[in-house]
Amino acid sequence: MKKKLTTIVLALAAAWTFAEGTILHCWCWSFGTIEANMEKIADAGYTHLQTSPANTCLIGENGGMELMSTSSGKWYYHYQPVDFKIGNYQLGTRDQFISMCAKAHEYGIKVIVDIVPNHTTPLKDQVSKELIDAVGGMEKLYHQGKGTGLRNYDTNTNIGGLPDIDTENPLFQEYFLSYLDDLVDCGADGFRIDCAKHIGLPDDPRDDPDQENNFYPVITGKTKNAKNLFIYGEVLQDQTSREDAYGEYIWVTASNYGKVLRSSVKNRKLSGKGLVNLQNKASPKVVTWVESHDTYANKGESASLTDFEIRAAWAVIASRRDGIPLFFSRPKGKEGMQFPGESKIGDAGSDLYFHPEVAAVNKFRKAMKDEPNMFLNGETEGDGANKINPGLLFIKRGSRGIAIINMTTTTQKIRFKCGLPSGTYKDGAWGIKFKVKNGFLEGLVPPERIAVVYSD
Repeated sequence: MKKKLTTIVLALAAAWTFAEGTILHCWCWSFGTIEANMEKIADAGYTHLQTSPANTCLIGENGGMELMSTSSGKWYYHYQPVDFKIGNYQLGTRDQFISMCAKAHEYGIKVIVDIVPNHTTPLKDQVSKELIDAVGGMEKLYHQGKGTGLRNYDTNTNIGGLPDIDTENPLFQEYFLSYLDDLVDCGADGFRIDCAKHIGLPDDPRDDPDQENNFYPVITGKTKNAKNLFIYGEVLQDQTSREDAYGEYIWVTASNYGKVLRSSVKNRKLSGKGLVNLQNKASPKVVTWVESHDTYANKGESASLTDFEIRAAWAVIASRRDGIPLFFSRPKGKEGMQFPGESKIGDAGSDLYFHPEVAAVNKFRKAMKDEPNMFLNGETEGDGANKINPGLLFIKRGSRGIAIINMTTTTQKIRFKCGLPSGTYKDGAWGIKFKVKNGFLEGLVPPERIAVVYSD
């Protein structure tokens, strides 16, 4: 028990260094593309980047590079492993991965790699012989459904027709650990675990009575440099998600909070009281997002968001203290569309990730660091102070700074009580001038604008 607690404490200590910054999800960018844009990523204030899966993957019919096509490429092929080696035809080679990581570290940026231990491609004849032999044969690679009384559909079952790897098989764990260790040797600083809640926890019913559900203790304890890695998992919330139990080993995704955010910006109402709680039992060990690649690319539930709506929601999660915010880089093209057609696999995403408001909020977060936050829609008292307005959100960070999100279509006159010293200030995004006098911040915020004002 003491050893387990020590491991958790060390992991938390490493992870809190991540909480000071923001993550750019370079979705479907190649390693070379990421490297070529590293200076821009750093200038926009990101401290971490996340790649798509680096494993050998299904090539599919014609081997095309379209994000979504009926005849050639598909973005989700790199989520269909055929082996666990670094490099695939969509993102690049192992040497290109090494070069990208080295460039990231030159700029002080850490690299998170999406990993897919839960399943392989459904085309089992494409799975590498080396992987099959290493785990003891095809019948040892997958769960056989021997377990009974499973708590829910989440563990030890095929998801979307993808055959479920026996993640408790010690031979598979050894093989997969070699892949993770190689990623670390090549420069990776952390991992995002795909389908994390579909991999059993120690107290889940076993598929094989002779095997422990020890995947998470093994991965978080035995991976090279484990105590310094940041590891989080895709634990989409529902009645059976048990995010608090997963939170004992890894950070998890705040998917419910993402839904609330998307609904709020669509309705142009940001409730201070409604947005404070991250709505996750593992909080504050959560990765927050406005949208993920799943909400955008699968059902498309977030694809209709406008660029401003994304920026406004991003300002909420990146201006606050708790959680680690991840910015999903959409493909280039018309806003509010799913797969607008301008980007292919390997290309950089739209310019939104380095928009002045996004960059300003990223830098605001780093500058505020450990300052506590308050979410307010205005003041209940104070001479001439802003009255409660759900279209206007103030995120106050201690006495050092304020982020202002104007969701309305009119210019808002700001008079808000703050702890900043008297003087003249410039907003970090647009250079809008504000004055602090007699303890009140005063200025004008144009319609559909985000401003950050702080003492650095």
